[in-house]
Amino acid sequence: MSLFFIFCHDIILQSPYFKVTSLNITGNNRLSEQEILDTARIRPDTNVLLVNLPLARKYLLSHPWIAAAEVSRELPGKLLLSIKEHRPLAIMDMGRKFLINLDGKIFKEVSGTDPVDLPVIEGLDFSDLDIGDIRRSANFDAVLSLLEIGRNPACILSRQPIRLIHVDREEGVTLYSAGPIQSVRINAIKIGYQDYSEKFVRLEKIIAYIKANKQFQGIDWVDLRQMNRVVINPLISEPHSDGHKEI
Repeated sequence: MSLFFIFCHDIILQSPYFKVTSLNITGNNRLSEQEILDTARIRPDTNVLLVNLPLARKYLLSHPWIAAAEVSRELPGKLLLSIKEHRPLAIMDMGRKFLINLDGKIFKEVSGTDPVDLPVIEGLDFSDLDIGDIRRSANFDAVLSLLEIGRNPACILSRQPIRLIHVDREEGVTLYSAGPIQSVRINAIKIGYQDYSEKFVRLEKIIAYIKANKQFQGIDWVDLRQMNRVVINPLISEPHSDGHKEI
């Protein structure tokens, strides 16, 4: 009887009837199908019954770009792999550079093949992160809130990538744009903490003012930290007083 069952087992596992004939991989944008199969350690021509589903899922979750994964099969020969990739939000520079996702979680260290057109956050350290039972700091919350507002299509900065986000624990957040904002050069935006939506509206009004007054080549920095005033340091062709203008 034992030999009979062993014989039947071998016949089933070697039968071409259960060979993988349909492979359905979904959720991958950055990773190729071959990378996913290699990570899951699944051969396309394998017997569908030989695939250890929990182990294949475990292998997939070990990949730094994969946030979630499910592996299932449909007899006789269909294998389904569904993954969810991390969506990078920014690069955290803490001496070493790490990618953080939309939830503010570090998911991998930056390597040569990773995207570089992301804002770099500096001025924070590991104590600011959400790790285990330790909740992330108010400074990091401010940065994530700022990035979330900046992704809104209605926000002025959604049309212009941010190159650098510098966090000063006393002075707040300063933004450095990757290029002109609505054709106006602005080197730095001192935006502080809180009230970011209102401050971006004020920034748009300042840009409209600069564009209407052609004497300025642009802005070296603009200080929006105080809600009752705005201070700008303009870029001008001719020296003008101390270079500061308050509106």
